[in-house]
Amino acid sequence: MKRGFRLLGWALLLPGATSSCSGDIGGGATVAAASSGGGDGGGASAVTSSGSGGGEGGAGMAAGSEGAGAGPTGECAQLAPGPLAPTLVTDVFDGSADFAFDGRGHLVAKQGPNLIRYDATGQTSNFASLPGTVLGLRYRPDGTLVAARPDQGTVAQISTSGIVDDYVESLQAPNGLSADAEGNVWATERAGNRVIRLAPDATVEVIASGEPEVSQPSGVVFDPARKVVFYTNSAAGSAAGEIRRIDLAVAGALPALVSTVPSAALDGLVLDTCGHLYTIDSKDRELYRVQLDAGGAALGAPELLATFPTSVANAQFGSGPGFNAKTLYVGGAAGAIYAVALGIVGAPVPAPPEAP
Repeated sequence: MKRGFRLLGWALLLPGATSSCSGDIGGGATVAAASSGGGDGGGASAVTSSGSGGGEGGAGMAAGSEGAGAGPTGECAQLAPGPLAPTLVTDVFDGSADFAFDGRGHLVAKQGPNLIRYDATGQTSNFASLPGTVLGLRYRPDGTLVAARPDQGTVAQISTSGIVDDYVESLQAPNGLSADAEGNVWATERAGNRVIRLAPDATVEVIASGEPEVSQPSGVVFDPARKVVFYTNSAAGSAAGEIRRIDLAVAGALPALVSTVPSAALDGLVLDTCGHLYTIDSKDRELYRVQLDAGGAALGAPELLATFPTSVANAQFGSGPGFNAKTLYVGGAAGAIYAVALGIVGAPVPAPPEAP
């Protein structure tokens, strides 16, 4: 029997679609935080995957996906400019550079050796034991949570009941994770200088590798609308961090440079419904937006949107009861989660099935 799943924000990807999404946390909630505005080479391996996988529900993501990046219409033509003032949501977390929304009203991240669930009222509950460093955290459509554990060289999977086991082993400092509708997990290996795809059966497929095009990669996001994988290079050999893309529809395509940000510490990546990228400069604690055209090329220089008082590394758009779908939530290993009201929703991401 197939297990159902949802794509959060799916209807909002279609051109002309309207939204009634709302949330309680985000925009003006809780304590205000301080804010201030403030070359391609050879050597990378070619694309070896078309992005298809063996998971369930792949057809749901494909239909109508050409909406992302299709042009500046509606809310996409009225993006809120920076600088924006972040607000503090909570500081109960510590120990993980990433977090995830389960779509049911919980934000999940680490507190000491445990993964905990946090709801919009401030209540917390233990979810699973997961000691050690955790970087990427993302939900797959079957309801399992995947976690990058660089010290162990593994990506773990955590069941809906909190049971932890290894999903993929023998990796070289896995970092960023991005799940798709077919159950694949796109990942970066910081020490291995690789962008890889982890199939539902744990098969590892190398999408790109080798410096300088893949140089200590950190953040990653799979874009099904463009059939592209975006990732950040945190050691690009200069004072500027790189955002690159791999065109999965072009056989043998090498990673193309999308944009540079004046920092060598670029981390997480996330897409909005218009097809634009947001990235975190973990060194200077800044959030940037890079507007993209329909093909994934930058439309201009990166825009500084917000600056944070504590370290941040990753961002996710809100989902689930109590969290604002038009707000970008930003957090990091220091434990604080901030909200940045953008007035626009994120691109669709897999979410666990509805509770029975």
